[in-house]
Amino acid sequence: MIKTEILKLSTDNRNKPLLQWAAELIRSGGVIAFPTETVYALGADAMNERAVQRVFHLKKRMSGKPVAIFLPKSEDLKKIVKGITPSASKLIKEFWPGPLTLIFKSRSDQMTYLTGKEGKLGVRVSSSKFVQSLLIEIRTPLTATSANLAGKPEPVSAEQVLSYFDGKIDLVINGGSSYTAMPSSVVDVSEKIPILLREGRIPYEKLKKVAPELKRKNKK
Repeated sequence: MIKTEILKLSTDNRNKPLLQWAAELIRSGGVIAFPTETVYALGADAMNERAVQRVFHLKKRMSGKPVAIFLPKSEDLKKIVKGITPSASKLIKEFWPGPLTLIFKSRSDQMTYLTGKEGKLGVRVSSSKFVQSLLIEIRTPLTATSANLAGKPEPVSAEQVLSYFDGKIDLVINGGSSYTAMPSSVVDVSEKIPILLREGRIPYEKLKKVAPELKRKNKK
């Protein structure tokens, strides 16, 4: 057991000390929970394999299952993924920043702790000002998995996060209740035909208007 700190997010943009402390914890291999434009997320340095494995252990998540990451901007994609399809480009242009996770082929074969056996990497550019500020502060991609135990409901409040991880993670940033209990939508764009893996904040019909070639998982 460790002491889980709880810090409240300011509504008047005076969050610099909080951001600095969160960044210091992340750079030292820590795990924090924070609000996004969807549900609360567990954040660790995505380039630190040991920190990512700690996230797996905390969530009781099956080893080898991919973990998505936050990037500050879509221009950073080319550094870590390959094969950005026309479908992916259309979805990025319309929905990023926002609650959409896109699955690409990873550029590196050294990131299997994030990609799993298939070599695919989930990426999201968040529309949350706090998430964007945190990414700028830490200067590294951040894990973008929901702050819940595997199979349990995604958390919409700091109190719900604490019910899962009090005494197990380093910091919970209390940003109030989430606008929605729905996580991000997830689309696999690693091949020519994009596949909707999870319908979340952005409904299938809205995604399909932008990418008419989009299919649902297991539907032909």
